[in-house]
Amino acid sequence: MNGSSVVWCLALALGTFVAWAALAEVDVTSRSTIFPGPYDAEVVGVIDEDTIDVNVALWPGLRAEYSVRVRGIDAPEILRPDCERERSLGEAAKVQAEKLYPVGLKVRIDEVSYDPFSGRVVANIRRFRSDRMLSFAKEMLDRELVVEWQPQQSAFTWCLEPK
Repeated sequence: MNGSSVVWCLALALGTFVAWAALAEVDVTSRSTIFPGPYDAEVVGVIDEDTIDVNVALWPGLRAEYSVRVRGIDAPEILRPDCERERSLGEAAKVQAEKLYPVGLKVRIDEVSYDPFSGRVVANIRRFRSDRMLSFAKEMLDRELVVEWQPQQSAFTWCLEPK
């Protein structure tokens, strides 16, 4: 081996070590750790109006099923509503979500992060429609079935009657 080959091998080894060290420091249970993706997936089922079960292609030959809470929205609750109006709004939103994202639909997921609630992740979900990708969050917001929401924001009150 000549001198330049030795230097190249040492640089490669150092680069590999630095990359592994950086990976070892990634906190996968932090909401601030974002895995950009995109990841291809298939809808397994709609849990509620802001959470979908998907089968994700992680890499060739490896798939995993995850519950994905849609980033940036809040929806009325079905399971533990504060009032009957909230349950009714939630059921209507779930029916629409199931129409837009039926079982077997191919979707794209990105900006994946940990969600400390119920072992799920938070991410953007998009579906392809003939000429463009459509965002689950935007489709539901446009139909006024959900509201925009960010972490640390107080919960929306679904039980108030609209004016």
